[in-house]
Amino acid sequence: MSRLKTILRTSLISTGLLVWAGISATASPELKTVKNTETHDFVRPIDTIQNGKARKFVVEMEAFVPPTNWLPQIKGGKATISAEVYPDKYNIHTRASVAGIVDWFVNYSSTLISNGDITDTGLQLRHYFAKDDEGRKNRSTEITHDGKTVKVNVIPEHGDLGDPAATLEQKLEAVDPISGLLQLALAPKAASDVPCSGVARVFDGKGRYNIHLENGRHVESIDLKGWKGPAYVCQVRYEELAGYKKKTPEQRAKEAKDIRWISMVLADMGPGELRVPIQIEARSEKRGKITVEAKKITYLPLEMDQADASDTNQSDQG
Repeated sequence: MSRLKTILRTSLISTGLLVWAGISATASPELKTVKNTETHDFVRPIDTIQNGKARKFVVEMEAFVPPTNWLPQIKGGKATISAEVYPDKYNIHTRASVAGIVDWFVNYSSTLISNGDITDTGLQLRHYFAKDDEGRKNRSTEITHDGKTVKVNVIPEHGDLGDPAATLEQKLEAVDPISGLLQLALAPKAASDVPCSGVARVFDGKGRYNIHLENGRHVESIDLKGWKGPAYVCQVRYEELAGYKKKTPEQRAKEAKDIRWISMVLADMGPGELRVPIQIEARSEKRGKITVEAKKITYLPLEMDQADASDTNQSDQG
């Protein structure tokens, strides 16, 4: 049961799935898409935000995991991601837990809250808090940025901080795991001829890693449970930097061989709109295919003077 628990914990939070998976190979060949879009109006989402617009999205996710690498997937978890983005600030909240028959055997839930500033290059984290409840073993992580220092408070503390441990410079340039998703949604490195680009530099209180989007395409239509419409289908590359157990070249080669591919799909909400993450999949030779997918998406503009205000022009699918 410990193996199943590990898979669930890491697949419930989208970025956690990438950490578990390790290294990508090629984009998922199993995704149902319709005709690549050669040309479409292009505006970076971050430009829309910095020009005075505010947006909110709520994504209800489900995680599907295989009990073994040869059995069909079963529902193993659920999560809700809620983000508000303003021209000068952002906040994002995630709540995840096990679900389905797995809930009979595994007691796990996680709450993550983050806020910070909007900059020309994306996000500047100010405060992050995460609480993992695992029955008898619970842990909280708090990260505070002031621009020059990074304060980390983990209770109970980690037994070690990895070899090598994350440096101050590595912490300063990074955001937390859920802000990393929002960084990709803002697409500050996007270009009309490069539909999938950009990197989320992440520090989770111990591990420091990068998530790269690359080698992707824009499609006119994709058919998922929570979204039927245009999307960006991207290959994911995970880069582990610090805060982990030291691995031999043989161990790294073994991990690389195990992962066949990792892919991420981001919904295209229109020119200049945020790219909302709606699916992450990984295929492992050992563990089979793990899928985290949106079952419902809500996307709407926000009034500048009211954090919870919205107008009637709401896109709600699911």
